Amino acid sequence: MFLFISCKTFYTGSFDQANLNLIQPDELGPIISKSEDGYRTTGESNEFEWWYFDTKLNNGAVFVCYFYKVHFLKDKYFIGLNYNDDKGEDIFLIKYFNKNEVQFSSDSCNVRMGNNYIVGNLDHYEIKLDPDDFEGFGVELSLKSNLKPYRPKDGIIKAGDDYFAWLAAVPDGTTKGKIIIDEINKDVRGDGYHDHNWGNTPLQKLFDGWIWFRGKVEENTIIASELNLSDKRGGYNIPILYIANQDSILTNRFGENGVYTQYTNLINNLYPKNNEPLFSSIKVLTEDGILVSIKGSKLIDNSEIFKRMNLPSPIRWIMNKNSIDPYYSRFKSDVKLSKNGNYLGNGFGILEIMDLK
Repeated sequence: MFLFISCKTFYTGSFDQANLNLIQPDELGPIISKSEDGYRTTGESNEFEWWYFDTKLNNGAVFVCYFYKVHFLKDKYFIGLNYNDDKGEDIFLIKYFNKNEVQFSSDSCNVRMGNNYIVGNLDHYEIKLDPDDFEGFGVELSLKSNLKPYRPKDGIIKAGDDYFAWLAAVPDGTTKGKIIIDEINKDVRGDGYHDHNWGNTPLQKLFDGWIWFRGKVEENTIIASELNLSDKRGGYNIPILYIANQDSILTNRFGENGVYTQYTNLINNLYPKNNEPLFSSIKVLTEDGILVSIKGSKLIDNSEIFKRMNLPSPIRWIMNKNSIDPYYSRFKSDVKLSKNGNYLGNGFGILEIMDLK
């Protein structure tokens, strides 16, 4: 019994934790500097940081990769990737690196793990994955931004001294370059996105989970999210919605600022039976009549997080017996946009579902 309680407390934290205040930091101003996409953590225990990139390519494929640094008992560094196309090619790989194989810069995004990197300056990025590290799969891609960077307020979700931060460095951009599969080079173009996340406490000690979406309808880029706060942090939800094009910002809403969510299409037969109810269709509505309707259409990633972390089986078993079995899922998605009942178009996006409990 002591072991069960200790494992659960270690994962979720003690009961004495500061609630999240809905009035979040807003001091940085609208100008986003290159250093905000640089190395932001300090090396302290429990800190984490990742740089994420995704793109929808002209061959119908979706490619996602992320460069990740986390301190969980010890520092870990890895790159994860997922490539999924309409011809049935489905690749998911993770590569771990030693500390002496990684480099970070604090003045801008310059992340290198072995021969792999993501490097950029808010306007232009280069992403390379070495096929020798990923079983013959590689990329050499550039990303040219079409929109200014975005963050909700300062991008910091804070509860006491604990925080989670998010910067959409490239809300929408043009991707071009090549994909390498088994020594065959494929020239590609597409629509891309890049963001950067970091924090100083394990995510499950702030959130029960979240949904996140990014997509495109005509010339409008949509970023939507809802963060589900842990009961120990207040137990409420924080919706976020940002829609913009090259000419204007249609909406930029955070928290209780007139934005609401509705969930449908309960997901069945994908998670253990004691997992929280999770849904693959989400509607996000603003008080001035903007409606974003998101429908997950094809599962492209579903991972049991403890297995992905290589957590020993006995500890996974104890956590599962405590109803803690976190999962991460990603869907190719359809999206529709309307305002005050007027249809503005439909498009494509990527829906992410994180269940941390």
